[in-house]
Amino acid sequence: HNTHYGFMKKAILNKKHILVEKSITLNSDELGELITLAEQNNVIIGEAMTVYHMPIYKKLNEILKSGTLGRVNLITMNFGSFKEYDMKNRFFNRSLAGGAMLDIGVYALSVIRWFFDSKPDNILSQLKTAPTGVDEQASLLLSDKEGQMATVMLSLHSKQPKRAMISCENGYIEIMEYPRAWEAKITYTDGRTELVSAGENSDALYYEITDMEKAVNGDKNVMCLDYTADVMKIMTRFRQEHGIIYPEEE
Repeated sequence: HNTHYGFMKKAILNKKHILVEKSITLNSDELGELITLAEQNNVIIGEAMTVYHMPIYKKLNEILKSGTLGRVNLITMNFGSFKEYDMKNRFFNRSLAGGAMLDIGVYALSVIRWFFDSKPDNILSQLKTAPTGVDEQASLLLSDKEGQMATVMLSLHSKQPKRAMISCENGYIEIMEYPRAWEAKITYTDGRTELVSAGENSDALYYEITDMEKAVNGDKNVMCLDYTADVMKIMTRFRQEHGIIYPEEE
């Protein structure tokens, strides 16, 4: 993550469109500068965030817009990986912008932003740090002005399912392996269930590239850069509140 800003800036100044791996930058200041620079140089920048490009999320959005499930009230996100305590690897290495938030939290927050009506504006959080000082484990509570709420549980040293639960008025949506999901299960309040599928998880990179091509050809909104910026602000605020600073930010 800590190398993205420099490479992106050089590419933008050379009039190159950019699709960059998540997390797009270290912090919201870097991203804000690059967005302005991209606009000035008439180029497209986008984060390779699978959530915004997998067909299943677009299909679920259509279902929600139909009103069948009612409004989204609550979202519950889990993501936990067990990584061995090697403080030199990128997961825990402060010099490589390690930590749960930038590595896996970005997925959970992107799902929340996708389904929320507006960006979360009320955020509470707790964390446990690794010996290197980066965030090893974190929990967040978020809400937006419409009253939608979300919880997030992250860990780099405890295994959890990659599970998203979207709770609505008339049922809930369960998405397993949500970073590259291809199906979801809907459970209605009367007990009926429905399996919804779209796309293939093996084609995740293809979907990102296809949307990037659309953006280059004029449909800029398909890259969800405004959502990317909202998520980056949340992650930056989280680190600032807990005093997690990377060498590039000192």
